[in-house]
Amino acid sequence: MTVEEAKRIYFKYDCSVFAWAREEPNTYEIFKSMNILDETLDNWKREMFMSIYEQLKETGSGRLFLRMYDIYEDCCYRNKKSLLILKEALDKVNYMDPEVNAYVSEAVIGRRDISQRDGMILRAYDSGDKQIAKELLQFVLNLVTCIPVIHN
Repeated sequence: MTVEEAKRIYFKYDCSVFAWAREEPNTYEIFKSMNILDETLDNWKREMFMSIYEQLKETGSGRLFLRMYDIYEDCCYRNKKSLLILKEALDKVNYMDPEVNAYVSEAVIGRRDISQRDGMILRAYDSGDKQIAKELLQFVLNLVTCIPVIHN
């Protein structure tokens, strides 16, 4: 396996080595034996995150936002810069589907028990940026109270 092949498979699983190991254990073992530097993986993750963001800007897909969020939630990638990009991405999502609204709200609020400190709001708060946390709270309030009209 070449480094480029490893990168392609890493991207295929949205930078999740857990998903890769589960779905393709043989190629994952080869990847592991390559001893690719964490710095390289972080660069790949950043590249994937930004690639998905560019696609989201074009399509408005809520699913793409969730893929970005999943990469962000990886403990190695949580930082203020990626949080701000993720916050910008909220403005690019098409909110005409109530299911998308629910999934996006869940990502902003958090998916797990509050003791796990996940979700964009708590990440902003924990990083000391109470203003962003406040803006995200207001965003979710607006999102769940403004129900789109869907025409059949």
